[in-house]
Amino acid sequence: MSTQNNHKAALLAITLLLLLGACSRTSGPSLPLETYHDPQERYNFAIPEGWESVVDDQTLTITPPDYSGTEEELIVRVYTSPTNTTDTATHIDLAKKEIEPFLSTYIEDDYEVVNEGDTRVDKYPAMLLDFAKPHEDSYMLGRVVIVAMPFYVLVFLGTGVEAEWEAFLPTFRDMLKEFSLVTPIEPED
Repeated sequence: MSTQNNHKAALLAITLLLLLGACSRTSGPSLPLETYHDPQERYNFAIPEGWESVVDDQTLTITPPDYSGTEEELIVRVYTSPTNTTDTATHIDLAKKEIEPFLSTYIEDDYEVVNEGDTRVDKYPAMLLDFAKPHEDSYMLGRVVIVAMPFYVLVFLGTGVEAEWEAFLPTFRDMLKEFSLVTPIEPED
């Protein structure tokens, strides 16, 4: 079998596994959340109680209290960057330039997209992508949500090992439901 056929077979196996897993489980409970206020006063968010939050440049990183920095651990990142424009074409062009470097930093080339969809974050349309890659006896899973929000490039990214990520997914959904923009940036003249 060729490498390309092996790659397609692995992707199909991952997709079927995820679909079967989603069908056989009901959503679990969400972790209790607490309000997070962006230090730059751009937005409010909800993060799991007791989790650590660190802001570095334009990225908020949220980790469990016992986080030690390994790839397998749950982690959520929120990337926020102003585009300072309401012009749709300019906003899309600037957003693409901002999003690609951020995603390439945290999502390796061996991840495969296994689900695509649409959602809303603070009433704004958003694109949702679930991705996966084999990892030891399991899979690394994650979700990226890219929001089309005026004046901002906004990306939510969460990852973890299959069992932990699937248990955390209801919390990730609830976190997104609690996001709200506080002060939209006014476009520059």
